Amino acid sequence: MKITRILALFLALIIQASCTQKEEKNYLQYVDLLIGTGPATTESATKDTGTREHYGQTIPAVTAPFGMTQWTPQTHNTETKCIAPFYWGTPALQGFRATHWTSGSCVQDYGSFTVFPTVTSQDFRFLPTQRKTLYIYDAEKSSPSYYAALLPENNIMTEITATQRAGFFRFSWLEPENATVIIDVNSDEGEGYIKIDAEKGEVYGYNPVHRIYNGNGKPAGFSGYFVARFDKPFTKTGTFGNNELFHGTNELQNNNYLGAYVTFNLAEGEALKMKMGTSFTSIENARANMEKEIPHWDFDKTKSDLENTWNTILGRIDVEGGSEDDFTKFYTAMYHSLIHPRLFSDVNGEYPEFAGGKTIQKANGFDYYCDFSNWDIFRAQMPLLSLVAPEQYEHMVKSLIVKAEQGGWLPIFPMWNSYTSAMIGDHSTAIIADALAKGFNFDTEKAYQYMRKNAFETPEDLDEYIDGKGRRALESYLQFGYIPIEDEVPHAFHRREQVSRTLEYAYNDWAVAQVAQKLGETDDYNELMARSLNYANVFDPDKGWVCGRYGDGTFTDEFDANGDMFYITEGTPKHYTWYVPHDVEGLMDLMGGEEPFAQKLNALIDNKEYWHGNEPSHQIPYLFNYVGQWQKTQETVKHVLQTEYGTGPGGISGNDDAGQMSAWYVFGAAGFYPVCPGSKEYQLSSPTFEKVTFNLDKKYYSGKSFVLEATPGNQHSAFSSVKLNGKEIEAVINHDDLKKGGKLEFVK
Repeated sequence: MKITRILALFLALIIQASCTQKEEKNYLQYVDLLIGTGPATTESATKDTGTREHYGQTIPAVTAPFGMTQWTPQTHNTETKCIAPFYWGTPALQGFRATHWTSGSCVQDYGSFTVFPTVTSQDFRFLPTQRKTLYIYDAEKSSPSYYAALLPENNIMTEITATQRAGFFRFSWLEPENATVIIDVNSDEGEGYIKIDAEKGEVYGYNPVHRIYNGNGKPAGFSGYFVARFDKPFTKTGTFGNNELFHGTNELQNNNYLGAYVTFNLAEGEALKMKMGTSFTSIENARANMEKEIPHWDFDKTKSDLENTWNTILGRIDVEGGSEDDFTKFYTAMYHSLIHPRLFSDVNGEYPEFAGGKTIQKANGFDYYCDFSNWDIFRAQMPLLSLVAPEQYEHMVKSLIVKAEQGGWLPIFPMWNSYTSAMIGDHSTAIIADALAKGFNFDTEKAYQYMRKNAFETPEDLDEYIDGKGRRALESYLQFGYIPIEDEVPHAFHRREQVSRTLEYAYNDWAVAQVAQKLGETDDYNELMARSLNYANVFDPDKGWVCGRYGDGTFTDEFDANGDMFYITEGTPKHYTWYVPHDVEGLMDLMGGEEPFAQKLNALIDNKEYWHGNEPSHQIPYLFNYVGQWQKTQETVKHVLQTEYGTGPGGISGNDDAGQMSAWYVFGAAGFYPVCPGSKEYQLSSPTFEKVTFNLDKKYYSGKSFVLEATPGNQHSAFSSVKLNGKEIEAVINHDDLKKGGKLEFVK
């Protein structure tokens, strides 16, 4: 009987929540929060017996697009590198986390807090690993705007919705005696602070942030702050730390497993509501963020507002004529692509200064963003944002430039509002060059100052270099025209990987050259364009692939074209040889011409040597277009879409990496891809839907919409021709074509 009553409560609350949704086209219904939260079940993941990681590393996040904080169920209570807060298949929850985990990553959470509804008793279990409990989750009703879970052990229902900087909880106890909420400060370093203010009905605190990679373990100069406010008075309070419970206390700091609890006197059927504001600046700003974004106690209104926000941004791409699974994969991929970079400034514009947080800065006329997983997202995720979220995208570009102003160098891979050289390349330059090519508005002169500095200079102060400023191994690159394998590339998380670095720097040089040309910096342009050909210096004509090279010009015999080589990043020589997005024709020449290039490319795909689970290969399926084999591009892309992406927790074949894997899916399913960001060109595949409509923001795009239309019933096969606004074209379009609006018709 008790189980029946619990389930009845759960269903009643779910139905009540779902009734607030509007009748207009509902894109949210196709977002599956669980995709990517478990071990991959895709084709390459199930066949690979090596050491590659096959986890999407996503979380079922309730959040506003690019929100400051995400709200997720928690199965793991650490802020350790590469451990996400939630994994599907773990049967018990420890609570619900206010998280700053980079979705789909292998970095670390920071400045997080966890909330857990329970009841006090003689054996009160307050620690996360002690209190973990089974849960019932309704996947059909949960979405980016709403999560609900039933904890049957204590008959408690938890519902969550959110705004950009705050979360909103509604707790319902079937048996409300001693109804209690626990809040953890999730510091792995035994630091932090928590305080209960019974008069204000608040619990507030902070969790200091620490760095990894460069500056590993050092304070990042700021904390994650929160203020939780309840709509009912407290009847009992307490704190805990170092595994000890302190009943009746209201304040504690710098303990391991630090937290607090508050207890309420609720009538049967009465719900408890909690709003939690977050900030990276101060407790006061966390409170101000909460009061500005949720000035009321209407949970359903906040939920409805967030539904509308998500439906609007997901509706920037409207797809028609596909299966339910196609819609689910597409809109879930869009959702994953729209979580990062992270909003970092408060409602008053304040944020901690980049690279140390020494002062509080203020963003005037734009929002400040952080957590740029640049090595991943410059390829497709940021180009996708330029189309579907152009205002936020422009602010993100401005944020990169502001970081350079405050820290003195354009950041390589800025995470935790700090410098890191976590990955290779210099892809802030690629992002900025792409934004300039597309006509976005920012201080180009100032941007170029720092782009050029990264391309030509190394910090004179070794401590600055160790801290993550500047390109790794730039001096070797400039001396030899490649990075020789004698250079171990110290002071980098990824040491060595000299060949991959050379290839990516050559592309980066090309990107910076495009900006130099626009600004009339002719000497820089000529030098950088010459350097953009440095990729040829690591191509071994005898082996036919890129290979490690010594300073004396000889190539190493330590070589396996399909092996994991120390001079290659997260792939093989065969994968990385194709990474010359800015000069595909030049790569053809190195391989002996168009025919050998095509033969090698076909062999890579036909022999199943292509690996989609990591970023260096993502442009490869589109390279068939460069040798007139558009049909093979279509076939390859559609095979990847069908076999490397799926529904359910295992539906992403590798780390989603802040949305890059997902953005690849969105572009692939739509029918085109930005092989070379900064060039304005998109290579065509063909859509997997009968119709794909990009509803463009008029502030940034003069055309109302851009439509890709496929002959009905044939969208999973290859097309023989394509027309732009009625005129037959080759398998490539320009960003200006999208900007003006129009129609692409794919004809069987």
